[in-house]
Amino acid sequence: MNKIVDDVRELLKSGKIPIIKHLFYEYYDRYLIDDTLSDLEVLLTTMHLIETLKQRAGADYYDCKEVFTFFGRKEDNFRKVIYQAKKQQFIEEKIESEGNTKKKQLYFLVKGLKKLQVLLGQIGKLPVYIIKSGEYYSAIKTFEDFLMGETCNSEGKEVFLCDPYISPITIHPFYILKNKITSIKILTSNISEKEKLKDYIKKFQKECNIVVEVRLSKKIHDRYIIYDEKCWSIGSSIKDLGNKDALIKDISEVVQSLSSLFRERWDEAEVII
Repeated sequence: MNKIVDDVRELLKSGKIPIIKHLFYEYYDRYLIDDTLSDLEVLLTTMHLIETLKQRAGADYYDCKEVFTFFGRKEDNFRKVIYQAKKQQFIEEKIESEGNTKKKQLYFLVKGLKKLQVLLGQIGKLPVYIIKSGEYYSAIKTFEDFLMGETCNSEGKEVFLCDPYISPITIHPFYILKNKITSIKILTSNISEKEKLKDYIKKFQKECNIVVEVRLSKKIHDRYIIYDEKCWSIGSSIKDLGNKDALIKDISEVVQSLSSLFRERWDEAEVII
């Protein structure tokens, strides 16, 4: 494998750039970058990592191609994204001489640096929680860490949960919020083990002093949590965490719209508990 790929892998493993690492799935000796990033954003991230390694401006064209494909992007798309990045004036391409050989180098332009800064700023402010397939026990732990780390900045708040498929398992992780929140409102469209869920909620409310309400709506599809002025999308139903790869991502830029939608669906939904 190309040395640049080994160097990038070691850089990611080192933890020296933890903001970037949030975007990756580590799989054996591979690092697959999150598919919410466009190929253009992956190219800019790739150039940034290579420049970080070399501590100078400019990234070799073929090094970028190696790393771009190492991150799970299609090799056939590389030339297309280079063309797109140059056309939009994010980068420029230069031919430089090194001894008797000539090399193609990619450099950031001002517009590209601004795009990179926005991208890195978003990553730094909005951590991504990754839950991997097959890791059933650590999946719940990761979700609990998310709840404690992201939803407990103040006490006395309520949580809105929109999850089309729920079961008694859905309630369990929220135990960690005991004495931290006052209520959980759950909007769903399918309930497994309804009677068991009702019994579990009674015990949960008594022990945790958290009021739990459940309503049924057939209009919902996406999974998300709202707390105070923040919200997050969830890639899997809580009861199924660990069955497949899933991400929990901050989408607080749409919290007002989602809050309004949740309340609208809540008001028209069927009361279950």
